[in-house]
Amino acid sequence: MNQPEKNNPLAIEVGDILDVTIEKIVYGGDGLARYDANVILVPFTAPGERVRVRITSISRRILRAVLVELLTESECRVTPCCPHFGRCGGCQLQHLADRAQIEVKADFIRESLQRIGGIEWAGEIAIISGPSIGYRARTELKIFRDQEDRPRLGYFEPGTHLLCEIETCPILDPAIEREIGRLRQSPKRIPYSATRVYIAAGENGSVAVPGTGEDGERAAIDTRGTVHHRVNGFNYAFGIRSFFQGNRFLIDKLVMEVTKDVYGDRAVDLYAGVGLFSLQLATRFSKVCAVEGSPIAAGHGVQNSRRNNINNVEYHSLSVEAWLKMRSSDWKWADLLILDPPRAGAGPRVCEKITTLAPRMIKYVSCDPTTLSRDLKTLIANGYHIDCVTLVDMFPQTYHVETVVTLSPDH
Repeated sequence: MNQPEKNNPLAIEVGDILDVTIEKIVYGGDGLARYDANVILVPFTAPGERVRVRITSISRRILRAVLVELLTESECRVTPCCPHFGRCGGCQLQHLADRAQIEVKADFIRESLQRIGGIEWAGEIAIISGPSIGYRARTELKIFRDQEDRPRLGYFEPGTHLLCEIETCPILDPAIEREIGRLRQSPKRIPYSATRVYIAAGENGSVAVPGTGEDGERAAIDTRGTVHHRVNGFNYAFGIRSFFQGNRFLIDKLVMEVTKDVYGDRAVDLYAGVGLFSLQLATRFSKVCAVEGSPIAAGHGVQNSRRNNINNVEYHSLSVEAWLKMRSSDWKWADLLILDPPRAGAGPRVCEKITTLAPRMIKYVSCDPTTLSRDLKTLIANGYHIDCVTLVDMFPQTYHVETVVTLSPDH
């Protein structure tokens, strides 16, 4: 094999074959290696492995490559549980043992805190985990039609809009897999115009609703299927497109982690969704303020309060930014403030405004350690410190990770 010396990073070209050692897995799931002054990202590799790779793209000093040959195999490498792994874009870490996946995700959190937040967290990262297959209680399948107009169901291939048709998906709740089988057996259930199908499994069985996936149709799609879940003794109902935590084994434990050891007079739940945390807080606080910008989700939250005979949760169907500007003065000095934003995080302005309310405790629930770290930096700069960090492995076999961070005021 011809492998010329390349002391000049710019001499590396697409198609070159290199032998490198994987140092670690980075957020996103790729293995990171170095060659001269270059960083090379290689999917489906493990820390410590010596690999032969082919360069596929070059952007400044970041190179992307594919695995050509495994020269030295890691002890944490396992046989993936899914025959579609590597072609389907849904999972990135099935080649790693469960324990190794959790260690990698703890590294994601610690590294993001340091690199993005400037936070040297030397404390423990507590771990909450569960079964790594059969856990996912909701999914969104893409629909393509073949030359004979038959619907094909699957997920996108990594980094593309090409369909990877699936025969099985081990991470799905078996009830969802059965629903997929029924759709294949009765393709007329899928309208010709549908580009995807939303499926969720709950206490009432599985619910499947085809749709175009357009945001403008979100409300209409949401009303076509209602899902029911029972979490720590509370009954929740919500539409097929309303957000709800999808790990059926860990949702109770996540809620317990967020609400443990918290009691008092007033609690605020920002980005409250359909009331997952708000309803649980109602038995621990005299008053609970739930803020949710989606009228659809807020409507489900109000109905869930009534369904559970709860009358001390006050729902505000406003964006968090609008609530902080217009209504938050009534909730200063709350005993607890829960911050559970979408993947993009809350942002510096929201975090700065939160600190002016001076809550006695903040619980930040995050599905992205990078935006979490950015927001924690702002909270810390404005008078708060981290008490504890917990990793909740809500998304086994993928690079995604849920983190719960508890903060208290400095004084």
